[in-house]
Amino acid sequence: MIAITSTSLYKQLKLNKHHAYLFFSSDKFLNEAVALNFVKSLVCANGTACNNCPMCKQFESSTHPDVNILKQNSIKVDDVSKIINKLNTKPIAGEIQVFVILDADTINETAQNKLLKSIEEPNNSSIFILTTTKTDKLLPTILSRLNKVFVGQPNKQDKLHIANEYAKTGVDINFYPDTDCLLTEAINMSTNSAYSTTIDTIFNLLFALSTTADIPRAVDGMEEFDKNIFLTCLQDIFLSILNNNNKYGDRLNQLKMMYTNKAVSHIVPLIDEAYKKQIANVNFYFILDNLLFNILKERFLCK
Repeated sequence: MIAITSTSLYKQLKLNKHHAYLFFSSDKFLNEAVALNFVKSLVCANGTACNNCPMCKQFESSTHPDVNILKQNSIKVDDVSKIINKLNTKPIAGEIQVFVILDADTINETAQNKLLKSIEEPNNSSIFILTTTKTDKLLPTILSRLNKVFVGQPNKQDKLHIANEYAKTGVDINFYPDTDCLLTEAINMSTNSAYSTTIDTIFNLLFALSTTADIPRAVDGMEEFDKNIFLTCLQDIFLSILNNNNKYGDRLNQLKMMYTNKAVSHIVPLIDEAYKKQIANVNFYFILDNLLFNILKERFLCK
């Protein structure tokens, strides 16, 4: 599992010098906070989103001349055309221009096709940052050209790191239970289907889990899946219930009937504990067996 703090993630992403990023999870507010903090780190004079330099202060006041943020209920061709026109101009304050599209799933198909060429053939002074809770609403051709960053549950350190940006969403960062999971997992979805396959595996497992007798069969039958992102995906599914997000459609609605919010609020820290054991190199199947037992217990205790 590629597990790194937000600060080191930003450093790594900048070193990779990719021209287009997608920050995604089931939580739109967290996506936005993490993405905007990354943007701030890109334009910060100190490269750290320090909040003190003139560039950060311009960003905070929404007056930075090289940061362009688009957020609306429906993004159409005319909106994308304005971005493309701006691409032809040079940065004013620094070496790069940043184009941010929040909730990129609101870009209609025609507009996505128009945007595609700019992402396919970037110039050296432009960076695209997109966020979404619905990767299936983006064209495969767009997705394949984005450096994808999954946004997971923040730990205490990361809460402090993004608190300023998160406050702008109107939601208290302390809404999230304290965990020791790290904020982001870099997942390459452009070359494999590990993410969607793992999500499908988890739903099938949870639906089949009725009694403790089901646990050994479930664990034994789980050989063909990506263990590196299993707990991240499992956490995203349960957080989607807490956030009342419908990213996973009818499957999530079915889970909501099986697990109360109280049960889910107990399960999220259990996944965190499992995560800590995994990075300590405890046998994954032992972790999974224990985790499924406790998930099932919470399901029936918290009616």
